[in-house]
Amino acid sequence: MCVNTLALLKALSNETNLQILSLLRSGSFHPRELARLLQRSESDVSRRLKKLEKLGLVEGRWIRLGDRNVRIYSLKVNEVKVNFLPGEVQVGIKEAESYRLPITFEDVPKTSFFVGRHDEVEILKNAKGKVVVVYGIAGIGKTSLLARVFPEAFWYSMNGSESFEYFAWQLSLYLNSLGYRALMEYLRGGGKEEKELFELILEGIDETESVIVIDDLHKCQDETLMRMLSYLAGRLKKGTIAVASRVKPLLGIEGVIYINLSGLEPGEAYELAKKIKKRIPVDKFAKIYRITRGHPLALILLLESSGESLEEAKENIFEFLFTEIYRSLTEEEKRMLLMLSIFEEPLEYEAIKTLYGGRKTFFILHSLLRKGLVERRGSQYFIHDMLRGFLREKETFESRTYYLEYAEYLIQKNTPRDFLKAFEYILKAGATEKIRELVELRIRRFKHLPGDFPKTYRRILSQAGDNPYARGELGIIYFNTGFFQKARDILLEVEDKIEGLFKAEVVSTLADVFLVLENLEMAERYLQKTKELAEELQDPEVWLWYYMEKTKYEYYRRNLEEALKSAFKELEVAREHGRSPEDEGLVLLHIGDIYLDLEQPEEGIKYYEEGLRVAKAYGLTFIEHVTYMELSKTHYILGNYRKAVSYGNRAVEYFLRIKNYRRAVDALAYRCVSWIGLGEAERAEEDARELIRIAHSTGYPLAWAGYIFMGAAKFLKGEDGSSYVEKGRKHFQDYPWLFEAVIQELERVFEFPKELKLK
Repeated sequence: MCVNTLALLKALSNETNLQILSLLRSGSFHPRELARLLQRSESDVSRRLKKLEKLGLVEGRWIRLGDRNVRIYSLKVNEVKVNFLPGEVQVGIKEAESYRLPITFEDVPKTSFFVGRHDEVEILKNAKGKVVVVYGIAGIGKTSLLARVFPEAFWYSMNGSESFEYFAWQLSLYLNSLGYRALMEYLRGGGKEEKELFELILEGIDETESVIVIDDLHKCQDETLMRMLSYLAGRLKKGTIAVASRVKPLLGIEGVIYINLSGLEPGEAYELAKKIKKRIPVDKFAKIYRITRGHPLALILLLESSGESLEEAKENIFEFLFTEIYRSLTEEEKRMLLMLSIFEEPLEYEAIKTLYGGRKTFFILHSLLRKGLVERRGSQYFIHDMLRGFLREKETFESRTYYLEYAEYLIQKNTPRDFLKAFEYILKAGATEKIRELVELRIRRFKHLPGDFPKTYRRILSQAGDNPYARGELGIIYFNTGFFQKARDILLEVEDKIEGLFKAEVVSTLADVFLVLENLEMAERYLQKTKELAEELQDPEVWLWYYMEKTKYEYYRRNLEEALKSAFKELEVAREHGRSPEDEGLVLLHIGDIYLDLEQPEEGIKYYEEGLRVAKAYGLTFIEHVTYMELSKTHYILGNYRKAVSYGNRAVEYFLRIKNYRRAVDALAYRCVSWIGLGEAERAEEDARELIRIAHSTGYPLAWAGYIFMGAAKFLKGEDGSSYVEKGRKHFQDYPWLFEAVIQELERVFEFPKELKLK
């Protein structure tokens, strides 16, 4: 198939388009889920999908879900070929067995002036299976060295505001583009366990033989990322981690190579000087080298300066250089430099144009680039930290207006990551009056944010002092991360200080908190408050929260018929108002669960299967496999053991692959007892062994059932399994109710010898 060559090449040269194609390799997706994964707006993703569809790269199709049509997209081709023919360049696309796109998620810095460093280059090139730390003073060339050796690495620059969770999300997308999907699926399913994340990162880097570069590690404020590096050191086999830092991080000895970068050798420095100035007298260079001691940034700046009064530079070379160069700048150049100096992070050209204004933005920026005062990384521009410090001491600059303008620019980009940055700049500007507006924006557009990036969001909110809206958001984060008493105390503190949509979220969350804490009286009180706010605000979001909490409340009280009615109202609101497909999938799961408790498993299967269709249509892989697990359980209850095993196979394989051991244990348990029901003792033993392995490595209580299942499998084979059963009983001594539940489920398919006295 031949296509428009220029249009196709242009589409494939765009990083976001490549990320979309990479994600579509793993299945069909709805634009909304793709937008969430890529941290972009849904409208932007939809527009790109339509262009890619027009080019024949993806295929969109309508499917029927309930009473509505839904459009989903999948990858149509697996190979793109460029043929250089006489007189033309022809691009063709076709199906093929393998498909791999080199995708980088942050541009690797350019290395136009790189020279020398031969020994260091060799060490880095042979660092497979190692963590390599390049450390040295500012401007010594750490970033340039890593960029030169690893031009196609996954590049991640720290600026002090990131958290490990954001790094993990970005890395998961990169590894997914190389065919390793487990980390992304784990995060999509809400996985947060540090040990499991470290294991998945290690597995993903080794399996794809990736090179991961972390620049400016000295700015990192999240200890989890430092622990990750220590964990990877000594365990990596095929991948490489390279780190640049001004200070030597303590990552241990095993599996770590430390390179202390110093100034360039005289010959290397002279080579650099000739790249900047075509002709430079040797005697002049010798003076420059004595002053700079081969420091690359100092060399570049000194050669760009007038070169007068070199002796004055001996005391404080950078102060001398910056003062001399700054004096020679135009007023417009000074204003742009000062503007850039108030931002700790690189800025996109469009952001600079928005903030600076005027038609000369491009020319001024280009002039500063040529003088070595501004650096470029991909489409972003920044100034060196040393220059930033000098400018902040030299001049006072009104930052508030720029911070607010930049925050508005970021909000328009409509992504969770940009929202977080905008929130931080609004707080830096002291505009606390805007916090309520931001919180309501978060509820409308970024509802997953407190769960996806709790550490980052908590750090930003802590800067807002006693603002009740910020305090309330902290309470929501504590609830999402399992600190229920802390969440309760904060939410009760702010309840009467807030209004509108956020008050409704706080009140409905309090209903949930009190349910978790088993205070039914308070849960009922806050459920009623949620209903009153829903009637007052007439907002579909609040009605959805009300029915969600009512379903949980009635289910907890075992009023199953009332819980079912509420769940159907929940489903109705979710569908009528186009709420998140994830919400719809979860509600259908809950309806299936309630029917199961009502001893109507056939009805439950109907709603599980409907939920499965929703999950597949929207690419909700985690919910899809939770549904497989529930279908396995339901068919086990019905005595359809073959079907139970079939659904269980999909759930077990998925949850083990993404290292979600709690779900894996649930799925393994029902598959194991189904094997026993089929009389397949050998298969049951395999699952029992896996459960025992997980129990010993994680301590998850239900996994100890593996010993009891192993005993049953032994009895099934005519062997004595009593010792295994006794081991299981011993491990369950702190969970007697769980032991009884395991025995009760197993007795559907197997009868233990009476002498074991299990009851």
